[in-house]
Amino acid sequence: MHLFSERPGVEACLQAGKRMPESEHEAGEGAQRSRVNRLSLLPPLFDGCFFFLLGSFKSPRKDELAKLLRDGGGQLLSRRPKPDSDVTQTLSAAAYHALPGSDQALCTQYIIFDRQGPHRPAVVRRGKVWSAPSTWIIDCITSFRLLPVPNL
Repeated sequence: MHLFSERPGVEACLQAGKRMPESEHEAGEGAQRSRVNRLSLLPPLFDGCFFFLLGSFKSPRKDELAKLLRDGGGQLLSRRPKPDSDVTQTLSAAAYHALPGSDQALCTQYIIFDRQGPHRPAVVRRGKVWSAPSTWIIDCITSFRLLPVPNL
């Protein structure tokens, strides 16, 4: 899975007869933000976030999604987080890239599901645990921001 437009970049390189800068062919501002973040030695996008992948996923596949989350500094949970658990709600982790005052500033655990798949949880938005579609992850990566979780 590619998060930027490769085809025009390849064609530009072939036409010029040399390698052209990728930045001219990237979709959105996320790639630039990511580079600035890395050069500034700041934490990765999903630092402080925990993810439980619910069920199966078509696109991206579950293994691809897990890799994107790990590469982005997120941690994968082997058990579904319990929103009503005192242990869950008292964890002191914080999402580094959440905007102050946003819902994501409070939330650090996400139940991720495929909107097109058979495993859809009831909407969860309690304290530090929220449910979100896998498309939210891709949108966050594309923009290099922890975006608001869409209402489902």
